[in-house]
Amino acid sequence: MNTPQEPRRILILTPWVPFPVSGACQQDRFSGMQQMKALGHEISVIAKIHHFQDATGARNAFEKAGIPLTLVKHPRHPWKLLFRKFFSILKNPALLDGAALEYTDPAYERVVIDTLKQFKPDLVWMEYSSHWPVLRLLKKYGIPMIVKSSLHEPQNCIDEHGGSLLSRLKSLPKHPGERIAARESDLILAISPDEEKYYASLGAKKTGVMPLRGLSKCFVRKHHERKEILDVVFLSSNYNMGHNRDALDFLLTKIVPIVRKKLAGKIRFHLTGKKFPKQYEYLLGPDVLTTGYIEDLSAFLFTMDAALCPWISGTGMQQKVFEPLCRSLPLLTTKTAGYPFVNGKEVLLCTTPEEFVDGLSELFDPVRRNELACNAYDKAFSMFSEDAVKRLFTKALKDASASKQIPTGGKELV
Repeated sequence: MNTPQEPRRILILTPWVPFPVSGACQQDRFSGMQQMKALGHEISVIAKIHHFQDATGARNAFEKAGIPLTLVKHPRHPWKLLFRKFFSILKNPALLDGAALEYTDPAYERVVIDTLKQFKPDLVWMEYSSHWPVLRLLKKYGIPMIVKSSLHEPQNCIDEHGGSLLSRLKSLPKHPGERIAARESDLILAISPDEEKYYASLGAKKTGVMPLRGLSKCFVRKHHERKEILDVVFLSSNYNMGHNRDALDFLLTKIVPIVRKKLAGKIRFHLTGKKFPKQYEYLLGPDVLTTGYIEDLSAFLFTMDAALCPWISGTGMQQKVFEPLCRSLPLLTTKTAGYPFVNGKEVLLCTTPEEFVDGLSELFDPVRRNELACNAYDKAFSMFSEDAVKRLFTKALKDASASKQIPTGGKELV
Protein backbone atom coordinates (compact mmCIF):
# COMPACT_ATOMS: atom_id res chain seq x y z
CA MET A 1 0.00 0.00 0.00
CA ASN A 2 1.41 3.37 -0.99
CA THR A 3 1.75 6.10 1.62
CA PRO A 4 0.62 9.61 0.63
CA GLN A 5 3.58 11.97 0.46
CA GLU A 6 3.90 15.60 1.46
CA PRO A 7 3.17 18.31 -1.09
CA ARG A 8 6.18 20.06 -2.55
CA ARG A 9 4.70 23.39 -3.66
CA ILE A 10 2.23 25.23 -1.44
CA LEU A 11 0.12 28.21 -2.51
CA ILE A 12 -0.79 30.31 0.54
CA LEU A 13 -3.82 32.59 0.45
CA THR A 14 -3.83 35.02 3.34
CA PRO A 15 -5.95 38.09 4.18
CA TRP A 16 -4.32 41.52 4.41
CA VAL A 17 -0.56 41.07 4.14
CA PRO A 18 1.06 40.42 7.56
CA PHE A 19 3.28 43.51 7.55
CA PRO A 20 4.58 45.01 9.71
CA VAL A 21 4.93 41.81 11.73
CA SER A 22 3.82 43.35 15.01
CA GLY A 23 0.53 41.94 16.37
CA ALA A 24 -0.34 38.34 17.24
CA CYS A 25 -2.17 37.78 13.94
CA GLN A 26 0.72 39.01 11.79
CA GLN A 27 3.26 37.03 13.84
CA ASP A 28 1.12 33.91 13.55
CA ARG A 29 0.80 34.00 9.77
CA PHE A 30 4.34 35.15 8.96
CA SER A 31 5.85 32.58 11.33
CA GLY A 32 3.78 29.89 9.62
CA MET A 33 5.26 30.84 6.24
CA GLN A 34 8.78 30.74 7.65
CA GLN A 35 8.13 27.33 9.20
CA MET A 36 6.91 25.96 5.86
CA LYS A 37 10.13 27.15 4.21
CA ALA A 38 12.23 25.68 7.02
CA LEU A 39 10.64 22.31 6.31
CA GLY A 40 11.88 22.56 2.73
CA HIS A 41 8.65 23.46 0.96
CA GLU A 42 8.43 25.84 -1.96
CA ILE A 43 5.76 28.42 -1.18
CA SER A 44 4.08 31.31 -2.93
CA VAL A 45 1.85 33.82 -1.15
CA ILE A 46 -1.14 35.84 -2.36
CA ALA A 47 -2.25 38.55 0.07
CA LYS A 48 -4.66 41.46 0.11
CA ILE A 49 -3.25 44.90 0.88
CA HIS A 50 -5.12 47.92 2.23
CA HIS A 51 -4.51 51.39 0.82
CA PHE A 52 -2.88 52.51 4.08
CA GLN A 53 -0.35 49.66 4.15
CA ASP A 54 3.24 49.99 2.94
CA ALA A 55 3.36 47.83 -0.19
CA THR A 56 7.06 48.48 -0.81
CA GLY A 57 7.95 47.62 2.77
CA ALA A 58 5.91 44.42 2.61
CA ARG A 59 7.54 43.32 -0.65
CA ASN A 60 11.01 44.03 0.74
CA ALA A 61 10.31 42.09 3.95
CA PHE A 62 9.03 39.07 2.05
CA GLU A 63 11.90 39.23 -0.44
CA LYS A 64 14.37 39.28 2.46
CA ALA A 65 12.67 36.19 3.88
CA GLY A 66 12.83 34.49 0.47
CA ILE A 67 9.03 34.26 0.17
CA PRO A 68 7.43 35.11 -3.21
CA LEU A 69 4.56 37.56 -2.63
CA THR A 70 1.73 38.71 -4.87
CA LEU A 71 -0.32 41.64 -3.57
CA VAL A 72 -3.94 42.30 -4.55
CA LYS A 73 -5.51 45.63 -3.63
CA HIS A 74 -8.28 45.42 -1.06
CA PRO A 75 -11.48 46.86 -2.59
CA ARG A 76 -12.06 50.35 -1.18
CA HIS A 77 -15.72 50.36 -2.21
CA PRO A 78 -17.17 46.98 -1.19
CA TRP A 79 -20.69 48.15 -1.99
CA LYS A 80 -19.77 48.00 -5.70
CA LEU A 81 -18.88 44.33 -5.32
CA LEU A 82 -22.09 43.81 -3.36
CA PHE A 83 -24.10 45.23 -6.24
CA ARG A 84 -22.11 43.27 -8.82
CA LYS A 85 -22.67 39.98 -6.97
CA PHE A 86 -26.34 40.63 -6.21
CA PHE A 87 -27.65 37.49 -7.91
CA SER A 88 -24.89 35.33 -6.41
CA ILE A 89 -25.92 36.58 -2.98
CA LEU A 90 -29.53 35.69 -3.67
CA LYS A 91 -28.42 32.14 -4.45
CA ASN A 92 -26.06 31.97 -1.47
CA PRO A 93 -26.86 34.39 1.41
CA ALA A 94 -23.60 33.41 3.11
CA LEU A 95 -22.02 35.98 0.76
CA LEU A 96 -23.70 38.71 2.81
CA ASP A 97 -20.65 38.26 5.02
CA GLY A 98 -18.40 40.98 3.65
CA ALA A 99 -15.29 39.17 4.87
CA ALA A 100 -16.13 36.31 2.50
CA LEU A 101 -17.64 38.38 -0.32
CA GLU A 102 -14.33 40.13 -1.03
CA TYR A 103 -12.85 36.81 -2.19
CA THR A 104 -15.36 36.71 -5.05
CA ASP A 105 -13.85 39.88 -6.53
CA PRO A 106 -13.07 38.98 -10.18
CA ALA A 107 -9.68 40.73 -9.95
CA TYR A 108 -8.71 38.56 -6.99
CA GLU A 109 -10.07 35.39 -8.60
CA ARG A 110 -7.99 36.04 -11.74
CA VAL A 111 -4.80 36.41 -9.70
CA VAL A 112 -5.50 33.18 -7.81
CA ILE A 113 -6.25 31.14 -10.95
CA ASP A 114 -3.32 32.60 -12.93
CA THR A 115 -0.94 31.86 -10.03
CA LEU A 116 -2.38 28.36 -9.70
CA LYS A 117 -1.69 27.63 -13.37
CA GLN A 118 1.81 29.08 -13.31
CA PHE A 119 2.98 27.84 -9.89
CA LYS A 120 1.24 24.44 -10.15
CA PRO A 121 0.94 23.90 -6.39
CA ASP A 122 0.52 20.51 -4.78
CA LEU A 123 -1.63 22.04 -2.04
CA VAL A 124 -3.51 25.28 -1.35
CA TRP A 125 -3.34 26.65 2.20
CA MET A 126 -5.96 29.26 3.15
CA GLU A 127 -5.65 31.43 6.24
CA TYR A 128 -9.05 32.19 7.81
CA SER A 129 -12.31 30.37 7.15
CA SER A 130 -13.68 33.43 5.33
CA HIS A 131 -11.73 32.16 2.30
CA TRP A 132 -14.49 29.61 1.72
CA PRO A 133 -15.53 31.09 -1.70
CA VAL A 134 -12.07 30.14 -2.98
CA LEU A 135 -12.70 26.52 -2.00
CA ARG A 136 -15.50 26.47 -4.54
CA LEU A 137 -13.52 28.42 -7.12
CA LEU A 138 -10.66 25.90 -7.05
CA LYS A 139 -12.60 22.69 -6.48
CA LYS A 140 -12.45 21.66 -10.15
CA TYR A 141 -8.64 21.57 -10.07
CA GLY A 142 -8.60 18.62 -7.65
CA ILE A 143 -5.83 20.04 -5.47
CA PRO A 144 -5.89 19.31 -1.71
CA MET A 145 -7.00 22.40 0.23
CA ILE A 146 -6.44 23.22 3.89
CA VAL A 147 -8.31 25.97 5.72
CA LYS A 148 -6.46 27.37 8.76
CA SER A 149 -9.08 28.98 10.98
CA SER A 150 -8.06 31.78 13.34
CA LEU A 151 -11.24 31.79 15.42
CA HIS A 152 -14.96 31.01 15.60
CA GLU A 153 -16.04 33.77 13.20
CA PRO A 154 -19.76 34.15 14.13
CA GLN A 155 -19.15 34.26 17.88
CA ASN A 156 -16.19 36.57 17.48
CA CYS A 157 -18.34 39.00 15.47
CA ILE A 158 -20.76 39.17 18.40
CA ASP A 159 -18.12 39.40 21.14
CA GLU A 160 -16.01 42.06 19.46
CA HIS A 161 -18.99 44.41 19.16
CA GLY A 162 -20.44 44.03 22.63
CA GLY A 163 -23.16 41.55 21.76
CA SER A 164 -25.32 44.23 20.15
CA LEU A 165 -28.31 43.40 17.99
CA LEU A 166 -26.43 44.68 14.93
CA SER A 167 -23.46 42.42 15.66
CA ARG A 168 -25.77 39.43 15.99
CA LEU A 169 -27.36 40.24 12.64
CA LYS A 170 -23.91 40.59 11.04
CA SER A 171 -22.92 37.21 12.43
CA LEU A 172 -25.80 35.34 10.75
CA PRO A 173 -24.22 34.83 7.28
CA LYS A 174 -20.98 33.74 8.93
CA HIS A 175 -22.61 30.52 10.18
CA PRO A 176 -23.14 28.93 6.74
CA GLY A 177 -19.70 30.18 5.69
CA GLU A 178 -18.10 28.29 8.57
CA ARG A 179 -20.05 25.18 7.61
CA ILE A 180 -18.83 25.40 4.00
CA ALA A 181 -15.21 25.88 5.15
CA ALA A 182 -15.48 22.83 7.40
CA ARG A 183 -17.22 20.51 4.94
CA GLU A 184 -15.61 21.46 1.63
CA SER A 185 -11.96 21.71 2.65
CA ASP A 186 -9.86 18.55 2.76
CA LEU A 187 -8.80 19.54 6.28
CA ILE A 188 -9.75 22.40 8.57
CA LEU A 189 -7.29 23.38 11.26
CA ALA A 190 -8.79 25.01 14.33
CA ILE A 191 -6.69 27.25 16.52
CA SER A 192 -7.62 25.44 19.73
CA PRO A 193 -8.96 22.07 20.90
CA ASP A 194 -12.25 23.72 21.88
CA GLU A 195 -12.76 25.11 18.39
CA GLU A 196 -11.76 21.82 16.77
CA LYS A 197 -14.86 20.33 18.42
CA TYR A 198 -16.92 23.15 16.91
CA TYR A 199 -15.73 22.38 13.36
CA ALA A 200 -16.25 18.66 13.89
CA SER A 201 -19.84 19.40 14.90
CA LEU A 202 -20.32 21.19 11.55
CA GLY A 203 -19.55 18.00 9.66
CA ALA A 204 -15.91 18.64 8.70
CA LYS A 205 -14.23 15.92 6.64
CA LYS A 206 -11.09 16.12 8.76
CA THR A 207 -10.06 18.38 11.62
CA GLY A 208 -6.85 19.24 13.41
CA VAL A 209 -5.37 21.90 15.66
CA MET A 210 -2.72 24.47 14.77
CA PRO A 211 -1.88 26.88 17.64
CA LEU A 212 -0.55 30.41 17.31
CA ARG A 213 2.65 29.83 15.37
CA GLY A 214 4.31 33.01 16.62
CA LEU A 215 4.46 31.56 20.14
CA SER A 216 7.36 29.39 18.98
CA LYS A 217 9.56 32.50 19.18
CA CYS A 218 8.48 33.47 22.70
CA PHE A 219 10.18 30.87 24.88
CA VAL A 220 12.32 32.31 27.68
CA ARG A 221 13.39 30.76 30.98
CA LYS A 222 13.17 33.01 34.03
CA HIS A 223 13.99 32.45 37.71
CA HIS A 224 11.79 34.31 40.19
CA GLU A 225 13.20 35.95 43.34
CA ARG A 226 11.47 37.22 46.47
CA LYS A 227 9.98 40.72 46.06
CA GLU A 228 8.02 43.01 48.33
CA ILE A 229 5.92 44.39 45.47
CA LEU A 230 4.88 42.08 42.64
CA ASP A 231 4.83 43.49 39.11
CA VAL A 232 1.85 41.96 37.31
CA VAL A 233 1.27 42.48 33.58
CA PHE A 234 -2.06 42.67 31.77
CA LEU A 235 -1.28 42.09 28.09
CA SER A 236 -3.16 43.83 25.31
CA SER A 237 -2.15 44.91 21.82
CA ASN A 238 -4.77 47.66 21.64
CA TYR A 239 -8.10 48.44 23.25
CA ASN A 240 -10.09 48.80 20.06
CA MET A 241 -10.68 45.07 20.32
CA GLY A 242 -13.79 44.11 22.26
CA HIS A 243 -12.29 41.19 24.16
CA ASN A 244 -9.43 43.40 25.39
CA ARG A 245 -11.86 46.07 26.60
CA ASP A 246 -14.01 43.48 28.37
CA ALA A 247 -11.00 42.00 30.16
CA LEU A 248 -9.73 45.47 31.08
CA ASP A 249 -13.11 46.43 32.53
CA PHE A 250 -13.18 43.26 34.65
CA LEU A 251 -9.66 43.94 35.91
CA LEU A 252 -10.13 47.61 36.75
CA THR A 253 -13.68 47.57 38.13
CA LYS A 254 -13.79 44.13 39.80
CA ILE A 255 -10.29 42.96 40.70
CA VAL A 256 -8.32 46.14 41.41
CA PRO A 257 -10.72 47.46 44.11
CA ILE A 258 -10.30 44.21 46.08
CA VAL A 259 -6.53 44.25 45.59
CA ARG A 260 -6.42 47.81 46.95
CA LYS A 261 -8.20 46.62 50.09
CA LYS A 262 -6.55 43.25 50.73
CA LEU A 263 -3.11 43.68 49.15
CA ALA A 264 -2.63 47.44 49.35
CA GLY A 265 0.82 48.52 48.21
CA LYS A 266 1.87 44.97 47.33
CA ILE A 267 0.74 44.63 43.70
CA ARG A 268 1.70 46.91 40.80
CA PHE A 269 -0.27 46.32 37.58
CA HIS A 270 1.19 47.18 34.16
CA LEU A 271 -1.39 47.54 31.37
CA THR A 272 0.14 47.25 27.91
CA GLY A 273 -1.38 48.27 24.60
CA LYS A 274 -2.33 51.25 22.48
CA LYS A 275 -5.46 53.39 22.66
CA PHE A 276 -6.19 53.04 26.37
CA PRO A 277 -9.86 54.03 26.92
CA LYS A 278 -10.15 57.47 28.50
CA GLN A 279 -13.15 56.45 30.61
CA TYR A 280 -10.88 54.26 32.75
CA GLU A 281 -8.12 56.81 33.36
CA TYR A 282 -9.60 57.78 36.74
CA LEU A 283 -8.88 54.25 37.99
CA LEU A 284 -5.15 54.53 37.30
CA GLY A 285 -2.57 55.31 39.95
CA PRO A 286 0.90 54.36 41.23
CA ASP A 287 -0.34 50.77 41.52
CA VAL A 288 -2.02 50.65 38.07
CA LEU A 289 0.16 51.92 35.22
CA THR A 290 -0.34 52.08 31.46
CA THR A 291 2.62 51.45 29.19
CA GLY A 292 1.24 52.08 25.71
CA TYR A 293 2.91 50.18 22.88
CA ILE A 294 6.11 48.42 23.97
CA GLU A 295 8.82 48.10 21.34
CA ASP A 296 10.75 45.30 23.05
CA LEU A 297 8.04 43.21 24.66
CA SER A 298 10.39 40.33 25.46
CA ALA A 299 12.68 42.52 27.57
CA PHE A 300 9.71 44.13 29.30
CA LEU A 301 8.06 40.83 30.20
CA PHE A 302 11.32 39.56 31.66
CA THR A 303 10.94 42.23 34.38
CA MET A 304 7.44 41.03 35.32
CA ASP A 305 6.59 38.58 38.12
CA ALA A 306 3.22 37.31 36.87
CA ALA A 307 0.49 37.84 34.29
CA LEU A 308 -3.20 38.34 34.96
CA CYS A 309 -5.42 37.91 31.91
CA PRO A 310 -9.16 37.40 32.47
CA TRP A 311 -10.85 35.77 29.47
CA ILE A 312 -14.27 37.44 29.51
CA SER A 313 -15.18 37.35 25.82
CA GLY A 314 -13.69 36.59 22.44
CA THR A 315 -12.83 33.36 20.67
CA GLY A 316 -9.77 31.74 19.15
CA MET A 317 -6.46 31.58 21.01
CA GLN A 318 -5.73 34.89 22.71
CA GLN A 319 -2.01 35.57 22.76
CA LYS A 320 -2.26 37.59 25.97
CA VAL A 321 -3.19 34.34 27.72
CA PHE A 322 -0.62 32.00 26.17
CA GLU A 323 2.47 34.15 25.74
CA PRO A 324 3.11 34.48 29.51
CA LEU A 325 3.16 30.67 29.76
CA CYS A 326 5.98 30.59 27.21
CA ARG A 327 7.89 33.34 29.01
CA SER A 328 8.01 31.65 32.44
CA LEU A 329 5.42 33.93 34.02
CA PRO A 330 2.85 32.48 36.44
CA LEU A 331 -0.54 33.07 34.84
CA LEU A 332 -3.95 33.79 36.32
CA THR A 333 -6.68 33.43 33.71
CA THR A 334 -10.19 32.09 33.18
CA LYS A 335 -9.67 29.29 30.67
CA THR A 336 -7.13 27.89 28.21
CA ALA A 337 -9.35 27.06 25.19
CA GLY A 338 -9.04 23.31 25.68
CA TYR A 339 -5.25 23.22 25.82
CA PRO A 340 -4.46 20.86 28.72
CA PHE A 341 -2.88 23.19 31.27
CA VAL A 342 -3.55 21.82 34.75
CA ASN A 343 -5.10 24.20 37.26
CA GLY A 344 -2.90 24.68 40.31
CA LYS A 345 0.09 23.01 38.65
CA GLU A 346 0.71 24.99 35.45
CA VAL A 347 -1.80 27.82 35.66
CA LEU A 348 -4.20 29.38 38.15
CA LEU A 349 -7.73 29.29 36.72
CA CYS A 350 -10.01 31.89 38.26
CA THR A 351 -13.60 32.93 37.65
CA THR A 352 -14.53 35.47 40.32
CA PRO A 353 -12.60 38.60 41.29
CA GLU A 354 -11.99 37.06 44.72
CA GLU A 355 -10.36 34.01 43.12
CA PHE A 356 -8.02 36.23 41.13
CA VAL A 357 -6.99 38.10 44.28
CA ASP A 358 -6.48 34.87 46.21
CA GLY A 359 -4.31 33.63 43.35
CA LEU A 360 -2.20 36.78 43.51
CA SER A 361 -1.71 36.19 47.23
CA GLU A 362 -0.16 32.78 46.45
CA LEU A 363 2.47 34.34 44.25
CA PHE A 364 4.37 36.22 46.95
CA ASP A 365 6.15 32.94 47.62
CA PRO A 366 8.94 32.76 44.99
CA VAL A 367 9.02 28.95 45.27
CA ARG A 368 5.38 28.86 44.19
CA ARG A 369 6.03 31.29 41.33
CA ASN A 370 8.94 29.22 40.06
CA GLU A 371 6.94 26.00 40.36
CA LEU A 372 4.07 27.36 38.27
CA ALA A 373 6.38 29.06 35.77
CA CYS A 374 8.55 26.01 35.20
CA ASN A 375 5.63 23.61 34.83
CA ALA A 376 3.82 25.97 32.44
CA TYR A 377 6.95 26.50 30.32
CA ASP A 378 7.47 22.76 29.92
CA LYS A 379 3.85 22.11 28.96
CA ALA A 380 3.76 25.08 26.56
CA PHE A 381 7.04 24.02 24.94
CA SER A 382 5.67 20.55 24.27
CA MET A 383 2.77 22.06 22.29
CA PHE A 384 3.91 25.42 20.88
CA SER A 385 7.66 25.13 20.20
CA GLU A 386 9.07 25.33 16.67
CA ASP A 387 9.51 21.57 16.44
CA ALA A 388 6.04 20.90 17.84
CA VAL A 389 4.41 23.20 15.28
CA LYS A 390 6.44 21.69 12.43
CA ARG A 391 5.26 18.22 13.42
CA LEU A 392 1.66 19.46 13.37
CA PHE A 393 2.22 21.02 9.97
CA THR A 394 3.74 17.86 8.51
CA LYS A 395 0.84 15.81 9.83
CA ALA A 396 -1.66 18.29 8.39
CA LEU A 397 -0.13 17.97 4.92
CA LYS A 398 -0.33 14.19 5.06
CA ASP A 399 -3.92 14.22 6.34
CA ALA A 400 -5.09 16.64 3.63
CA SER A 401 -3.33 14.69 0.89
CA ALA A 402 -4.27 11.22 2.08
CA SER A 403 -6.47 10.44 -0.92
CA LYS A 404 -3.99 11.70 -3.52
CA GLN A 405 -0.55 10.56 -4.59
CA ILE A 406 1.68 13.60 -4.51
CA PRO A 407 5.49 13.64 -5.03
CA THR A 408 7.48 14.58 -1.98
CA GLY A 409 9.65 17.67 -1.89
CA GLY A 410 9.72 18.68 1.76
CA LYS A 411 11.69 17.16 4.57
CA GLU A 412 9.72 15.73 7.43
CA LEU A 413 10.84 16.62 10.92
CA VAL A 414 12.17 13.56 12.67
